[in-house]
Amino acid sequence: MRIGIDIDETLNDVKEKLEVAAFNYAKSIGKDIVLQDDKCKKDNKGSYIKDKYNFTYEELKHFLGPIQDEIINNATPKENVSEIIKKIKELGHEIYIITARDSEFHEDPYKQSKEWLNTNNIIFDKLIVNAREKDIVCKQESIDLFIDDSLNNCISVSDIGIKTILFSNKESNYPNIINISNWNSIYDYINKIN
Repeated sequence: MRIGIDIDETLNDVKEKLEVAAFNYAKSIGKDIVLQDDKCKKDNKGSYIKDKYNFTYEELKHFLGPIQDEIINNATPKENVSEIIKKIKELGHEIYIITARDSEFHEDPYKQSKEWLNTNNIIFDKLIVNAREKDIVCKQESIDLFIDDSLNNCISVSDIGIKTILFSNKESNYPNIINISNWNSIYDYINKIN
């Protein structure tokens, strides 16, 4: 089976640090801070942060560039993720890392992602960056199972008939999306359907 896996907040823990950094950055440049819920989280184009803090394109680019890069370069991997992915590989599956990190906001998203994966001993067969439309990438790469923390990504991938795991402890209420919130349980699921 070919398994597609997102990086940020699926393989690592960055959300809380990114939220704090975005808030502090917005405050430092004099933005009126209006706290919103996740209803404005729409896609992988940075619109969530842009909408939440009313950043201009240049402000967003600065945040998603040097500020976010510092956080994601030093992100902590999810518990047991390296060991579990090795065990999944031992079952004979291929690991495709599929990230929306792109060259619009990052100097070299491939190198940056590869270095973080290697530093944290996360093995993979292929790394794909610039994947803002993950459904298209999953179809092109013949992905059999997709794992992501974004409900919108999971919905779009599930809608084209690919098994999907939402890496979350929140219920999605979508019949074709499985909610799993830790890598040990993901391994158990993959081992069961193997």
